[in-house]
Amino acid sequence: MTLAPGGRGPGPDPAGQPLPAPSSKTRQLLWLALTVLLGVPLLLAGWIALIFLAEQLGWDIGPNQIFAWEIAALVALLLWPLAIRGSLRQFWHNRGRRPDQVAEWGSEPTAPVPTVPLNWGQRLGRVLVMFLGGAGLLAICGPQEVSLLVLHALGAVSVGPNSLWKALQLVTFLLLLALLLPLIALTERSLRKHPKGSQGRFRLEVQQHWYLAAVTAWVICVAMGLMFSWLILAYL
Repeated sequence: MTLAPGGRGPGPDPAGQPLPAPSSKTRQLLWLALTVLLGVPLLLAGWIALIFLAEQLGWDIGPNQIFAWEIAALVALLLWPLAIRGSLRQFWHNRGRRPDQVAEWGSEPTAPVPTVPLNWGQRLGRVLVMFLGGAGLLAICGPQEVSLLVLHALGAVSVGPNSLWKALQLVTFLLLLALLLPLIALTERSLRKHPKGSQGRFRLEVQQHWYLAAVTAWVICVAMGLMFSWLILAYL
């Protein structure tokens, strides 16, 4: 982060965008404590209610599987949109920077991404991405059979817990790379049709960064959802 003359506050970043003032650490801790104090009891209460509901309706599903589906729904409906928002702000914050100027995630405050008008096709595209991404997260992270299959596949190419974690990191990186490269190639082709500094190019850059953030957030959520599912399998 750069400081304005006189050290009075944050100045523009290397990309020319003004940086927001850092948020209060006390406020962040209060929000975290409030989230934990309210979120955990609500999560457990919902789990217990779903167990009783399953018994009343005669569903052949165990408490562990119910909890796994609840966590998967939480990842798909809450964590997935939040991860898109955070990734988008981080990508936009580093836009135009040289590789040696790119800030690590979370190391600097980020400003909101500018809003641009979207036509019906662009809005529909975002809705489809959100819907298909959320459905994919539920399908991958909800069924414990899928989690076990992925865990066994990673175990086949790793030795021990440390190697398993490195295998998960490698698979996550390769998945992210496989999804990002075609997206970058397609959007860069569209950007070349607009001169630098034009309004059309600016709108396309915002669109490009949103899809890049969506892909990144989805891969992150898949990894986190599978980790939660494995913890349920191991400790519940």
